[in-house]
Amino acid sequence: MSDRSQYKELKLTAASSRIPFPSHASPTVFVAFADGSVDAIDTVAVEQAVRGHRSGWTLTPSEIQYAAPFMFDVVPYSVICSRLGISAKRLKALFPEVGPIHESAARPGSRSKGTAPKGTAPCGTRRGYSAHRRKGEDACARCKSANTAADRHYRTHGTYAGAPEFVELEVAA
Repeated sequence: MSDRSQYKELKLTAASSRIPFPSHASPTVFVAFADGSVDAIDTVAVEQAVRGHRSGWTLTPSEIQYAAPFMFDVVPYSVICSRLGISAKRLKALFPEVGPIHESAARPGSRSKGTAPKGTAPCGTRRGYSAHRRKGEDACARCKSANTAADRHYRTHGTYAGAPEFVELEVAA
């Protein structure tokens, strides 16, 4: 189930109901990993995370290692990352043999809000006027005239949509 089009056809609840879990699991089990470590795992938390019902808590690294293989062939890579609460980079470090079909599906980079670089607003626009005001500066003449034109358009039409984007100053001869 690695093709995105196939995933869209299935309902998420149907996909999560087909994830196989051990039927004889108890709420807490001890699991030995390939590297020789042994750790306690809360199987109820793992099941809730794998099924997409996890909200407000995080899994331990051991629980993440235990939970991820249940989802590899059932849900897309980005959904695995979302349900486990980890980045694609971390999932790739834990399971290097498994990855998204296309690198673009991993959505590399930070997922936190506000990290996208913001462009500067050009002078001679309403956004440029707002940028001057946010910085505590007096707006330049081009930005003042652009803001005036946008306000005039707003008073006439009731919306800023369609307002002139750039306003050039008239040069007196």
